Amino acid sequence: MEVFERINTILKEKKLTKREFAKKLQDLEPKLHSTGETPSEKTIYKYLNGTISIKIELIPYIADVLQIREQDLFTNDTKSRKKFFQNILKTASKEELDILKNKLNLKIEEENLLKEPKTSYNKKTSNLEKDLISLLPYAPKPLLKNFVTKLKEIKDFNDSL
Repeated sequence: MEVFERINTILKEKKLTKREFAKKLQDLEPKLHSTGETPSEKTIYKYLNGTISIKIELIPYIADVLQIREQDLFTNDTKSRKKFFQNILKTASKEELDILKNKLNLKIEEENLLKEPKTSYNKKTSNLEKDLISLLPYAPKPLLKNFVTKLKEIKDFNDSL
């Protein structure tokens, strides 16, 4: 799928007309490197019809108008997304890989908590666990990470007794 096709699909999803999109884009006053001018409504229509190629400097503005991430204009299908992640992994720094690893580990831990809650010893604790599990999706990620760390510390302490 070409970028202009992806933009048109998003416009339909967001129930935004081409005219509304063009107006919002012009309101941001993006300047083309070639002319130093904001594209006209006619030029924006040509971008949306695929008659002329979208200038790279417009991508952040287009994403802003559509309220999406820039990469969402390019990665729509499974094959593109897979290729995108493969390229990211090839060029990622150690720090970036650590962030990804931590995020994935946290996600797996959250899923395990939701799938396999520990059996409790009394009815009161059981209700508490159910409440906790039902509220986990609303907790910020740093809180969940700290919570898991503390619970592991408590478990290790109890296991050592």
